[in-house]
Amino acid sequence: MINILKNVALAPYTTFKIGGNAGFFVEVGSKNELEEAIEFAGNNNLAVFTLGGGSNILISDKGYNGLVIKMNISGINSADSPAGWHIQAGAGEAWDDVVAYAVGLNAGGIENLSLIPGTVGGAVYQNIGAYGAEIKDILVSVKAYDIQTGNIVELLNEECGFEYRHSVFKYNKNLIIVEADFLLSKENKPNLSYPDLQKQFIGAEPKISEIRRAVIDIRLNKIPYPPLYANAGSFFKNPLVPINNFKDLLRNYPHLNGREPRNGYIKLSAAQLIEKAGLKGKRAGDVGVSDKHALVLVNYGNGLAKNINELEAVIKEAVETKFGIKLETEVEKIICG
Repeated sequence: MINILKNVALAPYTTFKIGGNAGFFVEVGSKNELEEAIEFAGNNNLAVFTLGGGSNILISDKGYNGLVIKMNISGINSADSPAGWHIQAGAGEAWDDVVAYAVGLNAGGIENLSLIPGTVGGAVYQNIGAYGAEIKDILVSVKAYDIQTGNIVELLNEECGFEYRHSVFKYNKNLIIVEADFLLSKENKPNLSYPDLQKQFIGAEPKISEIRRAVIDIRLNKIPYPPLYANAGSFFKNPLVPINNFKDLLRNYPHLNGREPRNGYIKLSAAQLIEKAGLKGKRAGDVGVSDKHALVLVNYGNGLAKNINELEAVIKEAVETKFGIKLETEVEKIICG
């Protein structure tokens, strides 16, 4: 039997430590409990927001008037197959626990995504990526609860609409992720496409466990990691610009980093743009741009969503003024509902 609470503070459930109260709040640990929660929302005409690890969101200072469902469906299972290791994980399972589990099996393809905060559901929802790898590279299928039909549906990889930090689940809010199936390799095929990893393993072919260790070390050294610093991870997406535009930028800013040419586009580093706009380490009261990584906005104490929004506007204006590039926000904003 689910326990639905009223007026629950949401800030403690987010890595930003920001946000007002939920009108109604419930934690679910099974598909049946999820169905009960959705039924309650329907009977009371409430909007629904599903909360995972709270690592890539900014919740309004006014909170959320509807029902917030904290997804705690857990469990990790594996199956050996000729194609590789299949790993199934519940949407509420901590993402890095899944990575550690896979590395323990010596199953490759997921190790570059080590130490990313959040849950499996959030990882799929966001199509997380780091150090040359993305969720879409290893995901087979997703099981989701369809609010409209009340049924569990299965979506194959190609049905998930994966793009850079995007999936079908972002715009179809009727689909709530409950489980994901990943296929990982039995062979040692290290992904060293990212420069920081190349430097770590010059002339070597590292083991999966060694890559995981290197990624963890890099992240801890470069990124202000929750809970030591309250933040939501990368606040902006790395912008894609046409190659010709990139060449024009290089005339004035020869040290700009560009990588991964895609269909005539170059991906720039949003962190570098913010830093070159003079905003790395900028403080505005209790919030600021991290002095460790300019892509991360930090809540240093009692920061509010409105303070983050104001800082975001300053950053976007400064980058566009200097480089003519419009930054796109990666963090999802949850309004009152």
